[in-house]
Amino acid sequence: MRKSLLTVLAAVALLLCGCATLRLTPEEKARIAAQVQENLDNRQFTIDVTEMHPLRGASRQVNGFSLKIDGDKIFSNLPYFGVAYNVPYGGGKGLNFDAEISDYIDTVPKADRRQIILSTYNGEDTFVYTITVFTNGRASIDVRSRNRDPMSYYGTIVTD
Repeated sequence: MRKSLLTVLAAVALLLCGCATLRLTPEEKARIAAQVQENLDNRQFTIDVTEMHPLRGASRQVNGFSLKIDGDKIFSNLPYFGVAYNVPYGGGKGLNFDAEISDYIDTVPKADRRQIILSTYNGEDTFVYTITVFTNGRASIDVRSRNRDPMSYYGTIVTD
């Protein structure tokens, strides 16, 4: 009995040691911040989405979804859960489309973040994306449209 208890405690201790968080050095943080800044300046970046927050209901962890900006084009591959008020039969394109960006506003509201507000039309609806990117690579995306409930997403900008 005592031997099995010690074995379990040793296994738990090893597991906790293996789950220690990875700390970034100041040089790595500076490299990530410079890469994020360069990607945003070039208007070429991809955000891998890990969480979604619908207007109604619980937030959900997701994987395999992204938002890509490449110059004047947007490639939106985002899940949608919410109320759609006026959409084509079958649900339409939703937030899975690529289109031209009509307006693009890039601001720096605080020293550690940049905010990009862009609008686009995908043939069915007009969307306004508010993207906030922090220097550590974390990002939030708020999507509003005329015909659907707003959605929020969180993720990380892809760096080399």
